[in-house]
Amino acid sequence: MIFGKIRQKLSSKSSSELTPWQRVTAESEKKNKAQLKQKITINGRMHRLIKEKKEKLNSRKHPPETTNTDKRQGYLGWYSIFLIGVIGSSFLISPYGKVKDIYVEGAEDVPEQSIIDASHITGKLTALGVVWNDEKIDAYITNTLPVVKTAEVTLRGLNDVTIHVTEHETIAYVYSGGSYYNVLENGTVADTELKVPIGNNPIITSFEMNQNLEDLLEQYMQLTDSVQNSISEIKYTGTEENPYAITVYMNDGNEVKAILPSFAEKILYYPDIVSQLGETKGTIDLEVGVYFTPFAQTTEEEAAASEDSVTPVE
Repeated sequence: MIFGKIRQKLSSKSSSELTPWQRVTAESEKKNKAQLKQKITINGRMHRLIKEKKEKLNSRKHPPETTNTDKRQGYLGWYSIFLIGVIGSSFLISPYGKVKDIYVEGAEDVPEQSIIDASHITGKLTALGVVWNDEKIDAYITNTLPVVKTAEVTLRGLNDVTIHVTEHETIAYVYSGGSYYNVLENGTVADTELKVPIGNNPIITSFEMNQNLEDLLEQYMQLTDSVQNSISEIKYTGTEENPYAITVYMNDGNEVKAILPSFAEKILYYPDIVSQLGETKGTIDLEVGVYFTPFAQTTEEEAAASEDSVTPVE
């Protein structure tokens, strides 16, 4: 303890005995050492940054070299893709790639064989070539068969194809010459002959394939779906005096007399007229104004007329 106190006194005494010049020199050396230490620290940081940037540049300029194993794997991958392509192409252009079977989906009103015939698809064509010419086949089918709205060809398996068709909706049938013909939603009459109509669409009878039928279809296309569905048959009943007369037989049992030029305009009021008649059935005359004659009254008038025409026997 005595030695420590003596040493402390000596050191304090020696520091107090320094001359002013010595103190300035000591402080200057101390500052120089601090500045040198700071410079060394900054230079070290700069050196690390420069070294990191050089390493990044070298990694970009000199990417890691691929091994022989990596190169072989890359070559095998490209060779496999090329080989598969060659084998696939060879199969498709070979006899084994020709069309084998043709399927039809979506056909209801048109026979499937008619669609196949119209498509021009044969066993001489390649399945892939048929699919590539999808738009041309669609044109073949829709131009030949107006009932078909669209046709799309897809590959089925390796060498089979499927023709997917969408048909125009049939809104009526024209009966002529012992056959029925579809009236399509676009107003055209299909050429396909049917022995019996399909569904419950209205039947158009006693019309020739002339201007009168075209006028009727123009009027019929203006009707709402509910009015079209309420019609059972439209019959041409024109005469020399009234060449535009038609008789419309309704599904509810009523008959409507009308003329072609005003048919669409006046038949639209049919639901309101029927609602006022209740359960009474009869003939609604829309030719000039609106007149209703019950079937019972018509029968009595016909009976009376027949009695008046009978000559009494003496």
